[in-house]
Amino acid sequence: MDDRRTRSERFGIKWRWLFLVGGIIYLANGISTIIKPKEIYSYLGFDFNRWLYIALHLFVAFLLLLLFIKNQKLLRQQIKDEVMRQHNEEH
Repeated sequence: MDDRRTRSERFGIKWRWLFLVGGIIYLANGISTIIKPKEIYSYLGFDFNRWLYIALHLFVAFLLLLLFIKNQKLLRQQIKDEVMRQHNEEH
């Protein structure tokens, strides 16, 4: 079978659930920051103000969830191609 997906796309299909879990965790952390305003906002050794910290977490959550959706679509296409190939081999 001629697989024209890049290495990163094949990797994404295998590990797509990590993107979903990571996106949910970052989203939950961003929302909890909105709810609890009295905290120290430190990320990767950098101190941020509250709104920049919220924006960073929501941005990363958006990217991870977008990667999950993209790789889920790629998996669906891969399954569809496999079914069509098997159907063509039978006939």
